[in-house]
Amino acid sequence: MSEARARAKLLHEAIGGTLQVVHRDFFDEDDAHAIPSASLEDVFSELSRSYDVDMKWLIVETDVVNVDHQAEDEFEKAAVKALKAGKPMHEAVEAERYRFAGPIRLASQCLKCHVKNRKSTEDRTAGLLISMPLIQQSF
Repeated sequence: MSEARARAKLLHEAIGGTLQVVHRDFFDEDDAHAIPSASLEDVFSELSRSYDVDMKWLIVETDVVNVDHQAEDEFEKAAVKALKAGKPMHEAVEAERYRFAGPIRLASQCLKCHVKNRKSTEDRTAGLLISMPLIQQSF
């Protein structure tokens, strides 16, 4: 499990950091196209196809912008509770797969799209779910 945890933390940091940079550098609210998190879902699909690593966004403290991001099973529901409580991660091993959930910070500039009827501009939390085999396959 420690190998899978290290790989999940690396992926979480890489995707979370990429999302922040993409928002900062390429998202123009006056000329909006796909939002960066949606663009990253193409990366998620390729990681799933090529490496059997499944990733998805998780609604924690945001509006339902995409119903696919709602917690679906007990692990995901527990992850929402853990991330809302400020935990740095939530993890489990299920059926020879390591499951990881980590927080993604939504800064005040993110809230105009992710939290429409907000009462404050305080940072909010979303989540990133990562699921992978416990043992890395040869690819």
